[in-house]
Amino acid sequence: MGGQSSAIELVLILSVILASIVIFLLLIPNYSYSAGSEVNMFQLNAMAQSLLQYIVTSPGNPIYWGLNASQITSFGLAEPNQPYHLDPFKVMALVYWDYVNGLVPSPVLANNSCLLSQISGVGFRKYLSQYGIGAISISNSWLFIPSTPTGWLINYDEVKELLGLGGDYDFMLVITPVLNITVTGFPPSGPGGFNLYIRVLGYGSDSPVSGASVSIQYFITDQAGNDLACQYGILTPCTPAPSTVSLPNSSTFTIIISNPLVIEGSETSMTNASGVAAFTLPMAYDGDNTYFLIITASIGGLSDYTYYQYPAQSVPLLTVGILPSGSNYNSVIFVDPHILRNCLSNIGVLQNPGSSALGLRIIAVYRSLYGYSFESLNFTLNPGGGSHSYPIPCSVLALSNANDYSTCYWNLPNTPMILIANVVRNSQGQSPGVPITQTVIIPYGSWPNYLMDNGPIVFGKSIKYAPVSTARALVYIGDSAYYITLYLYYKGDVYGPMNQQ
Repeated sequence: MGGQSSAIELVLILSVILASIVIFLLLIPNYSYSAGSEVNMFQLNAMAQSLLQYIVTSPGNPIYWGLNASQITSFGLAEPNQPYHLDPFKVMALVYWDYVNGLVPSPVLANNSCLLSQISGVGFRKYLSQYGIGAISISNSWLFIPSTPTGWLINYDEVKELLGLGGDYDFMLVITPVLNITVTGFPPSGPGGFNLYIRVLGYGSDSPVSGASVSIQYFITDQAGNDLACQYGILTPCTPAPSTVSLPNSSTFTIIISNPLVIEGSETSMTNASGVAAFTLPMAYDGDNTYFLIITASIGGLSDYTYYQYPAQSVPLLTVGILPSGSNYNSVIFVDPHILRNCLSNIGVLQNPGSSALGLRIIAVYRSLYGYSFESLNFTLNPGGGSHSYPIPCSVLALSNANDYSTCYWNLPNTPMILIANVVRNSQGQSPGVPITQTVIIPYGSWPNYLMDNGPIVFGKSIKYAPVSTARALVYIGDSAYYITLYLYYKGDVYGPMNQQ
C-alpha cells in the first residue's frame, strides 16, 4: 500500500509540474500559437492584467518623471510607495500627449492650434521654442497646452518598448472619473436667496447616485464692486439702499475684504433617490457677480470633484499654461491674451485685437488637496510697462519689446494644488463684452482631467479588428477616484483571419 501511495503521489507531482511548465510557456509573450484558441486569449488576458498592475503600482524611473518625461527610463504612473495612487503630473503628461496627437481637439481654436509665428510676444515665443513647442492649443478654461511634439513630452513608442511590448502589440490606457457631477438649474429665476442643485451620476451612465455626500466650496466675486458690500453693511452709504439681509453663519461664510469683494463659503448636503443634492445659498443672486464652485461628491469611500463657473468665460482676461522647468519644478506661465491676439481675433473671440491689452491685476487663491490660502499673490501684467509681483516674484520672460511685460512665470514644486486666480482688468474703458473680472482655475497637477473639460484621458493606440484583452482597476488621483482601463491589442500573423474582416 505504501508503494502504491508513493506511485500515486509521484504521478500527481509530475502532473502538477507538467501543468506548471505548460502555464509558464503560455505566459511567455513572443511564442507561436494557433489562431483562435481559448489559450491564446488567456495568454493575452494575463499579459493585460500584468501590465496594468505594473503601471498602477510602479512609479517608473525617475520616480518624478512627470515633471520631465524626456528623462524617463521606466514607465509607471504610481506615486512613490503608493500603489494605485497615480502621480497627477504623470497623468498630466498623458493629457498633453492627447492634445499633441489630436485626440482632444482644441475647443477654442477652430484649427486646433495657435502657431508660434502668430504669437506677438518675443519672450513668450523664445520660451516656448526652447521646449520645441511650435504651436499651442487653448481649452475652454483658457489654459494653453502644447499641441506639437516636443522632446520633453512622453513618447508612446518609447513607452511601449519600456513595457517590453514587441511590434505585434499595441495598447491604450483610458482614465475616467468614477462619478459625473453637474450643476442644474443655474442661474436661478427668482430674486433673493436661491437654491442650487447638484446632480451625481455614475460616469458614462444615466444611473443616479443616491445617498452621496456632496459638499461645495463657493467663491462669489462682486463684479460691480459694491453690491455685496452694501448688502452686508461693509460699504455705506449705498444708493439705492440695499434690502435687509441677515449675515450668514460666520463658520461657513467669509467676506474677503479686497477689490473686488470676494465671498467664500461652504455647504454640505446629500443626494436623493434621483441623485440630486439641494443647497440654499445665503445671499441674493446677482447677475453682475461671478460664481465659482468646487464641488465634491463622496460615497462608499469613493470621491470625485468638479468645478463650475458662471457666467462662462467667452472672452479671456488671462491665459495660463504649465510647462516643465526641471526635475523638481514646473513653471506656471501667465499670459495676457493680447499676446495671442492674432489667433483669438481670427476666430472672433477678440473683435478688436487692441482691446485685449488691458493690464491685469491678479489675486491668487491656492487650494492644496487639503486646505486653502487666500490672496497669496498680487501682481500686474501690463503690455505698456508691467510691474513686480508680491509676495512671490513672477519672473518676466524677456524684455525684448513692450509685449514681453505681458508674460511671466512662477516655478512651483511638485506639490499638487489648485490655483484660483481672480483676475481684474486695470482699464475700465474697454468695449462691451470684455469682462471686468474673471476667475481662472489652474489645476496644477491635482485634477488633470480638468484640462480635457471633464472628458476621458486617453494614451496609446488601438488596432482595428485585432483581438483585444481588457484589464481594469480603481485608482486615485489625489483624493479623487478614477477607473483606469488597459486595452491590449495583438496583430501577429497567427490572427491573420481576424485581421481580414
